[in-house]
Amino acid sequence: MKIQNYVKIISASLAISALPLTKAPLYAQTQASGDIFEYSVPAKGTDSKEILEKAPSPEININGEKKKAAIIVDLATNTLYKYNEDGKAEKAYLVASGKPRTPTDKGVRIVTHTESFPYRTASWKTKRRRNPQDYGPRVICLNKIDPENGRQSPTGEFIHGTNRPEKIGEYVSLGCIRMDNEVIKELADEIERGDIVIIK
Repeated sequence: MKIQNYVKIISASLAISALPLTKAPLYAQTQASGDIFEYSVPAKGTDSKEILEKAPSPEININGEKKKAAIIVDLATNTLYKYNEDGKAEKAYLVASGKPRTPTDKGVRIVTHTESFPYRTASWKTKRRRNPQDYGPRVICLNKIDPENGRQSPTGEFIHGTNRPEKIGEYVSLGCIRMDNEVIKELADEIERGDIVIIK
């Protein structure tokens, strides 16, 4: 590799490491020519081959049974990957996740149901019932699931829309995953009860 290409790689690495902690880092990739380019996954989603090649494996064992996750959220880059039934990544979306003081919990989740604005089916005690405007048009409700035994437990973290679209890509929530409002409507229609979600 030529000396100038080393300089480009080092410069790109330094630029990424200098980004504030409240923002997910941009990707950097080496092209065949040796040049460096940076790109960010869009909030509206992409089916770019270069980005989907980075999707983690959706395979997981739950209570001794092989499963494939429908969604994986990579907190390092605030990227949500959507997979088809065959376990192939179909699309990637930029999302927002928990801020440093209230980080999004890593682990395995299972979809229990979806809800729609203004969330009148939710309990009066819930934030989404009291402040529905904060959750956008749809919410994908999740339970934690223990991969060892399949036991479920409630979690206060969901995947939902946002009234702060300019914050997508940042670490700003109390733990929930926030998405573009048009995207969450589509995703909530595609997702099914019992689908597996991995947050890593």
